[in-house]
Amino acid sequence: MKSIVLTMATWVRRLEDALLATLLGVMVILAVGQIIQRNLLGSGFVWTDEFLRILVLWLTIFGAIVASRADHHIRMDVLLRLLPERWQYRLRRLIYALTAVVCFVLAWHAMKFVLIEVEFGSVLLGDYPSWWFQCVMPIGFALIGWRYLLLLIYPHRADKQAEGEV
Repeated sequence: MKSIVLTMATWVRRLEDALLATLLGVMVILAVGQIIQRNLLGSGFVWTDEFLRILVLWLTIFGAIVASRADHHIRMDVLLRLLPERWQYRLRRLIYALTAVVCFVLAWHAMKFVLIEVEFGSVLLGDYPSWWFQCVMPIGFALIGWRYLLLLIYPHRADKQAEGEV
């Protein structure tokens, strides 16, 4: 059973990394292509700028998901480093709990935002419903919250993830 979980975790990690690299690659290619078209041809695709903004949103959310995998988010932990080891462990668990709660609250409100977008029928890129592109927000925050909940329950998992074991 443990080997199945480890195999699944490896595949999820690879999928996340591949998706992140693909998003970044597409973004760079589109941005460079748009710059070349504007400077050499005097025009570019109408949809590129809007699509690049959507890709920035997706790249940001997926980057945050990947960073939460091993607790690599930006943090200010001066106080944490000054405390004795036993207090560091307790404070880290408290931080994981608060982070999970904040992310679940953000997921809830992002879902409400997406439902409002569905209700109003907003569109992006011409005719596509905006909620198709914005649904990454509640899903992403929920996944980040889930990961920090797992780190709260299994705090040593972050160390193993950072070393590439899980």
